Amino acid sequence: MEVFESLDVILLAALVLLVVARKLNVPYPTLLAAAGIGFAALPFAPKITVEPHLALALFIAPALLHAAYHTSPRALRRHWFPLLSLAVFAVLVTAAAVALVGVTLGGLPLAAAFALGAIVAPPDAAASEAVLGEVGIPRRGLLLLQGESLLNDATALLLFGLAVAFATHSDTPVTPLALAAAVPGGIVLGVIASWLYLRVTPLFARTLGASLADFAVTFGIWLLAERLHISPVLAVVTFGMIVSQRRPIGQPARDRLQGAAVWSAAVLVLNIIAFALMGLQSRDVLVGLPAAERWPAIGFAAAVLATVLVTRIAWVFFVRFVEGVIANRYVPSWLPKPPPWNASIILSWSGMRGLLTLATAFALPRSVPGRDLIVLAAFAVVIGTLVLQGLTLGPLIRRLDLGADTGLADEIAPARKRLIDAGLAVLPAREGKAADALRFRYGAAGKVTAEADDPQATSEFDELHLEMIACQRVLLHEMRDKGEVAEDVYRRLQEELDWAEVDARAFGDNILTAT
Repeated sequence: MEVFESLDVILLAALVLLVVARKLNVPYPTLLAAAGIGFAALPFAPKITVEPHLALALFIAPALLHAAYHTSPRALRRHWFPLLSLAVFAVLVTAAAVALVGVTLGGLPLAAAFALGAIVAPPDAAASEAVLGEVGIPRRGLLLLQGESLLNDATALLLFGLAVAFATHSDTPVTPLALAAAVPGGIVLGVIASWLYLRVTPLFARTLGASLADFAVTFGIWLLAERLHISPVLAVVTFGMIVSQRRPIGQPARDRLQGAAVWSAAVLVLNIIAFALMGLQSRDVLVGLPAAERWPAIGFAAAVLATVLVTRIAWVFFVRFVEGVIANRYVPSWLPKPPPWNASIILSWSGMRGLLTLATAFALPRSVPGRDLIVLAAFAVVIGTLVLQGLTLGPLIRRLDLGADTGLADEIAPARKRLIDAGLAVLPAREGKAADALRFRYGAAGKVTAEADDPQATSEFDELHLEMIACQRVLLHEMRDKGEVAEDVYRRLQEELDWAEVDARAFGDNILTAT
């Protein structure tokens, strides 16, 4: 009961912090991290522990699926070089640099030091997107952050598992063959799970079971992948990206809108709980250290934070330099050019750590040498990046004056017109009040409803409107599949059609409810 009461207090406090974050225009994870420290400092804060394997499944699997749903495979292919450099090589370089600091300054064994490096290496784009969405940044930067945060999890967790196995002398043999099979094995499992899911999910249409199925299947994929000793991250990511691209056109709009709301709320709650738990663990570490060792431990944590910040900046500019050399000498002019240097500055300062770092710190077995020092350093990196970068990223963007990026609006406008034309193509052969009202709504951009005292006209209006929306959906999916619209444009227009469909179905649903 004490734990339940504490969690309720945490959630209530988070509600206040979300309002404050909006007023101050700062990423909400920044205030959540500060709240975690504040909660841990309370005298009545309980002692809560999380089983290591549960931590990864509970906190990481839903966040990965949520991110995979919003990531464009086409964008990943288009920006493969910078994504590969950030999601794989940047993680490895950062982990190596942190491991060096862990061995030399922290006195950690090499395997434990690499475990620390794997924990703090992968950035989390959630906090960056929170402020970048408010201030504005070129879409390429947002796409890189989304793709990086999705793919670097696999790199970090593979390295983390390898380091922990060596640090704890695990009974499970770590062989090159097992590591080589982990990546393709995870992808194959994701493909099989998505194929099965897409054929079963229509059974849950128009019920709360649609959202429940998403959660159950996501956790099931993660647990099965762990049992098979393959990559659970790649299994969940592959599953999420295939399902988001291949969901049937006829999926009810209400299910899609409801699922998006449920997943956003779930990921937010998991972030809130994770920050609070990390604050509690860090408090226990500091309290458990002898007084003479506390300041050296804090100094080591600060050194790890500095290493993480400097390494990312150096790596981003190194890759930007290489991109520039390649583009100037070898790449045809019609291929995408490297980003300007001021955009690289923003990208290098957008490496805030978040949920993955917290979850892997929870998952670190207690038998790992120097675990308490590693947990303290991990939380210091999360707090430090969220505060230093989270509070300065917005002013930095405004200072560099990247200019307005109208790419999204420029693409949405013609795509929306094509959808309107497709809808209007249904009407020429139709007569009556409903057809006239829809012609006016879409032709004059005014919202007109059928007469309230004419139920038959209203019903006809909604039925005809749904027929138009169905034609628009077919065209929108074709435009996405042919690459004529980007993924973010597709999602924006799909949401508009979803709300229009819910509005059109409301009258019929009310009649069914009344009868």
